[in-house]
Amino acid sequence: MGRNGTGILMAILLWQAQVAHADASTANQVDEIVAKDMATRHTPGASVAVIKDGKVVLEKSYGLASIELNVPATNATLYPLASTTKEFTAVAIMTLVEQGKVSLDDSVRKYLPNLPASWTPVTIRHCLSHTSGLPDDVAADTVNVLPLAGTRTDLMALLGTKPVKAPGAFMVYNQTGFMLLGDIIAHVSGMPYESYINERLLKPLGIAGLQWGDTWTLVPGRASLYTALQPTADHSKLQLDEKGAPVFSTDGIHPFGSKIATEWLMPAAGLSGNIEAMSAWENALWNGKVIKPASLALMAKPYVMTDGKTGDFGLALMHDSQQGHVTIHTGGGAAVWITTVPDQHLTVIVLTNLQASQPYKLVAGILDAYMVGPH
Repeated sequence: MGRNGTGILMAILLWQAQVAHADASTANQVDEIVAKDMATRHTPGASVAVIKDGKVVLEKSYGLASIELNVPATNATLYPLASTTKEFTAVAIMTLVEQGKVSLDDSVRKYLPNLPASWTPVTIRHCLSHTSGLPDDVAADTVNVLPLAGTRTDLMALLGTKPVKAPGAFMVYNQTGFMLLGDIIAHVSGMPYESYINERLLKPLGIAGLQWGDTWTLVPGRASLYTALQPTADHSKLQLDEKGAPVFSTDGIHPFGSKIATEWLMPAAGLSGNIEAMSAWENALWNGKVIKPASLALMAKPYVMTDGKTGDFGLALMHDSQQGHVTIHTGGGAAVWITTVPDQHLTVIVLTNLQASQPYKLVAGILDAYMVGPH
């Protein structure tokens, strides 16, 4: 090898060593950020992933999946994803849009004609953007997921008696719309909703670390769920203050086994997942392997209401900013948070087993460690 070749080789080796040192330094910084956050919030267990430029550069778990049994959290530990499930439902709808089988501006009654006639103005787009104006199928409670009826028949009879607000005029978080989206996916595809997600979205990607079910379902490998909020005196649910806001516990965290998701809430909150599955899913999603980039961009675009204002949501995805960069979010159960910074080709995923662990703050801290360029 000539002198020039030797010099080039030495430069490459030096650059590789510098990159490896920088990566190790950032990973150590993340360890410190996670440890501090978990200690502050008394979070039992957490799993974290960082995706940069299409590569999973960090996948790590911390703490305990079960305090009672002293079981450590691992990268195979499943966590309840709660409303993060809505992202999967929305992506499934977009696959049907791309196939020309549905239109975002179709009425939900085009596919589900037995719905109340008053629901005719409600479109698929309205359901995805939380602007449907439909009555919610759970009680007006920001913390406890309490279905309004025990069976779907009773639920639909009850919802049919309630008024529908002007679709597209208001952005109010709503579970009913995602129940309908699940039904539409099943109707159009000819497959049960869960089967469509499994067979058409997950299986082609080789993703197996996602399971369906609520807290009544036996899910091997799923972490125990805890809450930082205060239960009521009879331990039947979580306390709310006079304004309907959750009350944080003053005597530590508590086991949280009362979270209920009936079968019609599966499209809104039915999945549990591990960090390996979630990082594989997000990496594939943001690299155009699930839906077209234009479809994902539409999901992330702020929805414009009839008065010209925008709310927190696009089509199932939330939008915000950090350090001057646009950020796109999804999350669930006040325990899971995922943020992507498109112009940085950067995604951070945090899964925890503590309701009210404020995972968005931990995600923001980890993003700061990886973001580059002008802040």
